[in-house]
Amino acid sequence: MSKKIFIITGETSGDKIASLVIKKLKEKNLSIQFLAIGGENIKSEKIDCIFDIKEISYMGLVDVLKNLFSIKKKINLTVKKILEFNPDVIFSIDSPDFSFRILNKIKNINNKIKTIHLVAPQVWAWRENRKKILHKFIDHLLLLFPFESKYFESFIKYSFVGHPFFDFSIFKINKLEHKNNKYFTLCPGSRISELKNFMPIFIEVIKKINLNNNFIFHIPTSENNKNLIINYLQESKIENFIITTSEKEKNFYIQNSILTISKSGTITLDICKNQCPLIVVYKTSLLNYLLIKPFVKTKFGNILNIIARKEIIPELIQGKCNSDEIYKKAKEFIDNESLRKELVSEYTKILETIIVPDSLEKISNYVIE
Repeated sequence: MSKKIFIITGETSGDKIASLVIKKLKEKNLSIQFLAIGGENIKSEKIDCIFDIKEISYMGLVDVLKNLFSIKKKINLTVKKILEFNPDVIFSIDSPDFSFRILNKIKNINNKIKTIHLVAPQVWAWRENRKKILHKFIDHLLLLFPFESKYFESFIKYSFVGHPFFDFSIFKINKLEHKNNKYFTLCPGSRISELKNFMPIFIEVIKKINLNNNFIFHIPTSENNKNLIINYLQESKIENFIITTSEKEKNFYIQNSILTISKSGTITLDICKNQCPLIVVYKTSLLNYLLIKPFVKTKFGNILNIIARKEIIPELIQGKCNSDEIYKKAKEFIDNESLRKELVSEYTKILETIIVPDSLEKISNYVIE
């Protein structure tokens, strides 16, 4: 019997995870009809999307508020398309403020549609009371990290599945004995708003590093964002760069980079997988920061630091996220090989505690059970 699955993603990391789950489901040779909100990764699996994730990719509370009318239209459109499609299962990934509004509306109209959500809202970081209402519109919550379980006990049906990026079938720690250190990786984010925020800062960092070094700067991105990044670099008269859009190329250049500076996010897990020293940066508008800061309960932004309960991977957040501070911290690592090796060794210890053997198998089984 054919099964219908509607997939909701809202950003690149969710789009990537969804494509991996779709591949796993296809391996089972089941009769499944998909419809989705997705990006390049889901589309590469020949899945129809009602619209692209770039149409709902906003950064920070203020950006969301400014686009509230557009977001509401997308939510209503999605609900309409789901009801027309009449799926057996809605499988949503992350993007809770978008996904949960859709799931809630659907459950109020048709409670028979099963809802499964992967990536728990970060109630351990802020807005913990959200956990009390999730059961109203989520039938099964899938957790990425074991420490999250204690926050959802007695509130909702949940299962720990591990992070799909750490599945043995796709995740291998790429330990290199000899790196050429010819490259220097910069990861400014996947949203247009993130690129506009971080590329000017990274341009200044490149200029400072270029005064005393001869690196080739590697920037991984998507086909959609490639030209925007090239324009930033060319307008600044920067010529020593390479842009990658494929996973294979991205992994090669990160592995052979002396250091990576990355906007906080899922991409940092890829960097750690490739055993590259890493500095995490993040900055939002002052208004966003002032609105959110009082509610944030964790000291760190990077998940490995949160699990370790200490700053293993350096974080330069908000006021410290400027070209002078980033260059100063980067120079420490450029000039000190033992410091680079120590950082990789320390975060690898944390990484090895959360690698799982069969995350994708677990997730795909829950989606179709």
